[in-house]
Amino acid sequence: MRAHLDTNVSHRTAIALACIPPVDCVVNQLANGFQLHVGSVSVLQAFRAALLLCFTVAVFTKVYREPGCIRRIPFAAIGALLLILMLLSKEWFVAESVATETFIAYGQMAYWVVLWILASITCTAASQAMLLLYGLACGAILTALSVFLGLALGSTNYYEEDFVLASSGWFNTAKMITGMLVCGIAVILYLGCGRHRPWIHGLLAALCLAGAFVTYARAGTVAFVLVVLWFLLWTAHARGFVQWRALQWFLGAFFVLTLATPLLFSSQALFSRWSDLAEGDRAGSGRAAIWSIAAEGFGRAPLSAQLLGSGYDSMSDFLYREYGDDVKHTHNDALDMLMVGGVVGLVWLVGFIWAWCAQIVSFSPWSLEGAAAVAVFVDYLCHAQLTGQLWGTDVMTYYALAMTAFTVIGRSHRSSIQVRRVVPITSPMAA
Repeated sequence: MRAHLDTNVSHRTAIALACIPPVDCVVNQLANGFQLHVGSVSVLQAFRAALLLCFTVAVFTKVYREPGCIRRIPFAAIGALLLILMLLSKEWFVAESVATETFIAYGQMAYWVVLWILASITCTAASQAMLLLYGLACGAILTALSVFLGLALGSTNYYEEDFVLASSGWFNTAKMITGMLVCGIAVILYLGCGRHRPWIHGLLAALCLAGAFVTYARAGTVAFVLVVLWFLLWTAHARGFVQWRALQWFLGAFFVLTLATPLLFSSQALFSRWSDLAEGDRAGSGRAAIWSIAAEGFGRAPLSAQLLGSGYDSMSDFLYREYGDDVKHTHNDALDMLMVGGVVGLVWLVGFIWAWCAQIVSFSPWSLEGAAAVAVFVDYLCHAQLTGQLWGTDVMTYYALAMTAFTVIGRSHRSSIQVRRVVPITSPMAA
């Protein structure tokens, strides 16, 4: 009876977690589009703070009822929480206060880490993991639709110097939503495996791809190109292309969109965003200069700051002084961790990446789940290197939930295959 009750609770928790991506998509854009606030914080921040509290209560409740679930908590997630506590303690000890902006940044990281923990300890069955994937797919499709709706209604991001009219819907920036859209491609294609109408999933994945392109965020373009190349490599090695018909439809749509792009967009729009790559420090909208300043700043920092970091607020102040513009972080996860958490932070980041690699290896990258998981992992790596993701609550939520879901399903399928191979099959005649 107790086991049945726990299963029902876990199933309801999985449903609640699946609702977060689409609901967050709507709240995010409403809060940004209408500048909605609750006192001094935005509605989105208040909404996520309330969810973080709910996640924390749910985690402690689950651990209290089932102490054994602690074994399912990822070590990298525990390390992230310890890192946040270390940084807060250090800043409080040095300055006897923590800046509001710093507290918000650490809260954004804590949000997706605690959500990752909650998903890991509650979603243990493939059916629960599938619920998470459906939620991510809905969130990605809503995001893509909002991008095109924003383009049609004039809610756009205009790259004035490049003469490019782009759209990120009503989101604050495009550099996070392209990660969500590329992750959505992998999730939607996986959900299309074995379906009677695979073309629907293939075209929905193509919609997400087109949405990522229309943002003109270059990290997203690099990510979806590499993801497509990965899928081509996977089909050549795993020979599962014939069975994965949704992937056939997606690659076909990608080929058509590639041929149609020069007809729909001017050459200036297609290439002007990339024209600064040969301009030294201006390359990547100034990212080359920011990365150089961050690396030099870390080299000149005191030994204590190099080992334990100087905190988020100090990083932002340093970049503002040295770069001369309101830059909050380095737009690179490795440099962010070096400046915020020092060598300790970088070690955590390497461990975090290694943990996701180990998860994929545990159920084989050449399985269907592995193909989708590697696509999500490549998506994260591209965005982590080119624009930074750790402080992006919404996009890191997608990565964490997707990797958790694919791991649960992949290990479940691998376990069932091993059972069928090991357990001898006896005929009724033998009995």
